[in-house]
Amino acid sequence: MTAVTAGNVHTIALMADGTLWAWGDNYSGQLGDGTTVDKTTPTQIGTDTDWFAITAGGYYTVAIKSDGTLWAWGQNFYGQLGDGTSDNYKTTPTQIGTDSDWAAIAAGGIHTLALKTDGTLRAWGDNEYGQLGDGTTVNKNIPTRIGIDTDWSAIAAGFYHTIALKSDDTLWAWGYNNYGQLGDGTVINKNTPVQIGADTDWITVIVGLNYTTAIKRNDTLWAWGDNRSGQLGDGTVIEKNVPIQIDIDT
Repeated sequence: MTAVTAGNVHTIALMADGTLWAWGDNYSGQLGDGTTVDKTTPTQIGTDTDWFAITAGGYYTVAIKSDGTLWAWGQNFYGQLGDGTSDNYKTTPTQIGTDSDWAAIAAGGIHTLALKTDGTLRAWGDNEYGQLGDGTTVNKNIPTRIGIDTDWSAIAAGFYHTIALKSDDTLWAWGYNNYGQLGDGTVINKNTPVQIGADTDWITVIVGLNYTTAIKRNDTLWAWGDNRSGQLGDGTVIEKNVPIQIDIDT
């Protein structure tokens, strides 16, 4: 196995031989096996052996093949599949457009982000809180370019917010911010990318429901956002609206 990703109640796995496997809830066709029947064991999806990258949204799945093409299936009420429709769902992998230069993908609850090989960023799906980053709060059902920058390097999607890195290792955020999960020192939503601090040493970012965690080049761990269950790991249950370092005893 080379990768695994989990949605709300379904799991997708990518094997070393390029095959795709899925299991769990399938009410919206998010497993991609052509049915809406739940699966309790891993089930191969089709016979293709050229899958390259996978990400699971709330009730949908997005994947890239080794030829750089983009595919999606499952729930589509908000246009999160990106196929130009907002119909109920797709039960099999559906190619999104004809481009063959997709490099990375990230699915939130009901919005999707993708990077192209030229370092440009695309987003689509639900945009109620500005989580697509296009300066509006209007949903999009096709991949929509975000800004003019060509130096995006990594993306992560929460349920309603987005975090991204640029090639200079700066950190950027946008979308829902009621718990400070953007890390910009406010609890105000943002509908365009906002740089978080001035640091240039971020290397990894992982996003939860309403909180964010990240790692710096010196291997330190940082977290911010909702903390009602202690999910930030700072020994409190108080939300944080700026990145705070999390101490880990080793």
